[in-house]
Amino acid sequence: MTRSRFAPQAVRFAGLVSVTLFGLVAAAQPVQASLVWDANASDYGYLWQYSIPAPLGAEACGPTATTNAFTFLQNTQGGRVGDALTGSDYPDWLQTAKTLANDYMQTGEAGSANPGTVYGHLTTGMQQYAEAWHEGHPDRAKIQFNGVSFGDKRYDPDHPERGTFPDWVKLLDNQGPTIEQLYQMLAGGAGVVMGMNLPDETGHIVTLAGMDWDDVNGDGIVDPGEATLSIIDPLDPSSHYENPEPDPYGADGLQPQKAVFTKLNVWEATVLNPKTQQPMSGLATDYAQYQGSHDPNQPNEPYTPYDGRYGTAPLFIAAAFSMKAVPEPTSGLIWGSLLLGAAVSRRRRTV
Repeated sequence: MTRSRFAPQAVRFAGLVSVTLFGLVAAAQPVQASLVWDANASDYGYLWQYSIPAPLGAEACGPTATTNAFTFLQNTQGGRVGDALTGSDYPDWLQTAKTLANDYMQTGEAGSANPGTVYGHLTTGMQQYAEAWHEGHPDRAKIQFNGVSFGDKRYDPDHPERGTFPDWVKLLDNQGPTIEQLYQMLAGGAGVVMGMNLPDETGHIVTLAGMDWDDVNGDGIVDPGEATLSIIDPLDPSSHYENPEPDPYGADGLQPQKAVFTKLNVWEATVLNPKTQQPMSGLATDYAQYQGSHDPNQPNEPYTPYDGRYGTAPLFIAAAFSMKAVPEPTSGLIWGSLLLGAAVSRRRRTV
């Protein structure tokens, strides 16, 4: 399983917009809400993580999802970003992801002592990459980052291999990002990299693009069946399961040809933190990870996709990190206010 190990601190959980708030009611009553963000898949990169050679590709969801999000900035804010952040074609994207993995994010290869990308290295790496890019392109806008992640320590001296969260990441003790926080990032025009994990420290990192939550019963809770998230999945960026014809992946059946959303059903849940035995809350999803394959005894052979999916217990949305070009002063006030968080009274559902 692709690893997106939770960063230093913590137990790891291993545009058209329509927003409607129905009435201001008594403080004891929840607020009925609908949050919808419709994105264009064509705005995103569609790099497939298995395009990165073995044995790194199987663990490269973090740098791949970041590359696809950076490409979103180029496609939607190109007048200020240009096209040198990730390049102009698929080979350029591939080189960007390799650079992120090897030079900035310390992504571990499959079979290594620390496979995958921890969130501390992921966030530090995306920031350092953007800073290095801007030094080479000072006429372009800087990239601004914001983020939230489950965790209670910015750095753990007992586990330095887990990295350090930069100051722009807000840590959420015993909870993951709320659906409002995810929405605020999307509504701010940002590219969003999202992590989801299991209690055994394995998980996956994807590019978040859209959402649809209709609070049908008006209880202020994201109940099962009410909400979906739209993602670009590094394991399946052309969504081959929903598009079984070969066209989305070209004549060789391997290289994606366009970005297609994968839809995740999400709901609110509360479970016990396996280390502290304290309740932790967040959004859960029944994502079944799409699996490419590789024979470890033949390291020079390419990966082959489409051989099945992992059946998993629910994954929890553990972190979300946003990026966008530094706004003008007026829009900066709007961007800052979007990140303050929605003051909505909430209850949590236990699973």
